[in-house]
Amino acid sequence: MNLRKLEDLLKKVKSGKTTLDEAMAQLKSLPFEDLGYARIDHHRSLRKGFPEVIWGKERVLDNPLHP
Repeated sequence: MNLRKLEDLLKKVKSGKTTLDEAMAQLKSLPFEDLGYARIDHHRSLRKGFPEVIWGKERVLDNPLHP
């Protein structure tokens, strides 16, 4: 979730368009981003002192992210 999405979510809660429970469910997954083929942990560096490392066995450098 980026800053703009977070701001939009908070505005929806304030206006009553989103319930607090719905917002909390969205915030629960805040440090993670599901790309469908990978789940990125954006807060790992805060918890562990270094960012997430992605093992890309048999990936080619021109296309490291796509399955």
